[in-house]
Amino acid sequence: MPPLNYSARLSSLTARKSDTALNESALSKSASASLLPSDVRYLLESMRAIGSDYNSRTLEAATRVRNHLENNLELPVSRTYKTQGSVVTNTNIKLHSDFDLLAIIDDYHFPETKPINPYTKTEPNSDIRALRQQSTSIMQATYDIVDTSGEKGISIYNKSLHRKVDLIFCFWYLSSKYQETQDEFYKGIYLYKFPTGEKIKDYPFAAIHNINQKGDRTNDGSRKAIRLMKNLKADGDNVLKELKSFQLTTIAHSIPDDQITYQTVGSEIFIAESVSRQLGNLIRDNDYRKSVKCPKGIEYPLRDDEIVPSLRSMKEDLDTLVADVKSDLARSALVKKASLEY
Repeated sequence: MPPLNYSARLSSLTARKSDTALNESALSKSASASLLPSDVRYLLESMRAIGSDYNSRTLEAATRVRNHLENNLELPVSRTYKTQGSVVTNTNIKLHSDFDLLAIIDDYHFPETKPINPYTKTEPNSDIRALRQQSTSIMQATYDIVDTSGEKGISIYNKSLHRKVDLIFCFWYLSSKYQETQDEFYKGIYLYKFPTGEKIKDYPFAAIHNINQKGDRTNDGSRKAIRLMKNLKADGDNVLKELKSFQLTTIAHSIPDDQITYQTVGSEIFIAESVSRQLGNLIRDNDYRKSVKCPKGIEYPLRDDEIVPSLRSMKEDLDTLVADVKSDLARSALVKKASLEY
């Protein structure tokens, strides 16, 4: 396997976790950083969370968008707002991660079964188009940078907080299980594609719930695995970049809890080796790979045979990283001690 350029990778990772305009950085400020070889630091930093202080600014940017909308929208239907994305699951690897704010029409829903409370006061297609039209006008009057080209919504960039928010317009979709249990886990949405009017069913709250539950059960281990794979993808070759974030999340989610739990300080190698083993399982066993479900439990993101070269590329990079780190830790007690203090 070819050597990895850890200096270049650290530079790229640093850029993702930094904001030069605000002189901010989510990198570890540990005094031991200078004692660590670049490979060890890259592994540790790839797994570290961005941190609540920085993610809270992303949430604040979304709150500001919501407040501007509710103070100015003039529609016959009410709205509610939900959030989704890697910031909500604490698996983002960028200081300025994209963030979805869902604007959901709240007066009615699309049921999986016969409607419980039929709603005929307004027409859904007209409602959601008016919601997007008015929202676009309000955002353009408030923010300098508004991208209206998206099929499912618009994007806003908050200059003061240096954060981007994707505003997505949708309806409620209530599954039969939700109507039976009233459990939010089973509550879905209909994403609306403009201008065709196509509705796309999704269950983002089930995904968020399951990702966070596994993250908590594994003492952040599964989240560390997701962040590690996302950073390897970001710093890898073009073949590796073809993997999608939801596929990487699916891989981490498919690893048994006991093989990915962050047990003690210094368990990063244990988790990295578990990820490598799982990548090997997915590469070798096509039937198994195609049977692996996403965290929502209703889709199979790894079914396509075309992802196998990307999985193989990621495993090669990860195995090189693990071998280099284990060698450096074994060679120097000082490096090993510094890694535990990082």
